[in-house]
Amino acid sequence: MRADVAIAGASFAGLGLAYHLRDSGLDVLLIDKKDIGEKRTSTCGVPETIAKEIAPDSILNTVEYFHVETNRIKRTLEVPRYSVIDYKKFCTALFKKSGARFLKAEASPASEAGIETSAGKIEAKFRVDCTGWRRALSPARPRKFFTGIEITAPIGERFEGSFNFFIDRSLIHGYAWVLPIGGGLGHVGIGGNKTGGDLNRALMEFLGRVEVPFTRNGLVGGAIPCEGPGKTVENGIFFVGDSARQVLPLSGEGIKTSHCFSRLCADAIKKNSSVEDALKLYEKTSRKPLSGFYPLALVQKGMTTLPQLFFDFCVFTSTSRFLRKKVTDSYFSIGQ
Repeated sequence: MRADVAIAGASFAGLGLAYHLRDSGLDVLLIDKKDIGEKRTSTCGVPETIAKEIAPDSILNTVEYFHVETNRIKRTLEVPRYSVIDYKKFCTALFKKSGARFLKAEASPASEAGIETSAGKIEAKFRVDCTGWRRALSPARPRKFFTGIEITAPIGERFEGSFNFFIDRSLIHGYAWVLPIGGGLGHVGIGGNKTGGDLNRALMEFLGRVEVPFTRNGLVGGAIPCEGPGKTVENGIFFVGDSARQVLPLSGEGIKTSHCFSRLCADAIKKNSSVEDALKLYEKTSRKPLSGFYPLALVQKGMTTLPQLFFDFCVFTSTSRFLRKKVTDSYFSIGQ
């Protein structure tokens, strides 16, 4: 099988790249072992502007406030409108608008001028890895990442109207969240440096604190490669989204950044008939939006080494009347 652009991975990054290539005239093939929109692994929070651009009917709930809480301080910030989306509806809409082809197969490390899959070799001029932290087309995987677990559960009126984040080192060296999705339900989860049974116990303790019942409804979990950006090109392959660790440290946001970097990758491919030139352009243009990742990565690293008072101070100062607009504007501009 042949294609001009072969994309391994058909979640937010892969579908985003196919969407941004929709008017290029290139034959785009998406490859994934799962069907489009199957098995949500993300909390699915995204700026409302992106959700409305691609799939307005996928929006479950929209908020204008972020609530941040430590064991000493509670603060609420007004932010650009953010939405929680229905994963399947959003992915299906992206795929339909992209006009790309789809092959249900499992990809393995790339061969020269192609991608090996369980359905045979795919020959392609441009090869892109959007398979997440596992990086199916490369043997090199990240050494460090956060792990997270989340359920969908009744949350009550207390958490309606804002995205709610909790930072408490006695619970986990990381953070927890409650994101309302409407109908009295929310995505409730926790992520950090714990794994396995320790992570499960931290989730149960958090649920007890916020008085949310445990349910297996919507149970998802996995790695969050948000330790700072990785390589965007390697061995003639483009890496976009989680496979390039283009996940915002601290918040773990991946949809907004996938939308940004898939657009940059698409632009590089459309502007260059040469693979080498396209790789160079993508590597160059991705540097600027990546610059904002580094200070966030430092703060996140502090979650595993610094005392709770540090985060109390960060929350207090960043939400002060003099700094809160600057802080929120800077944060939400990253990866746009």
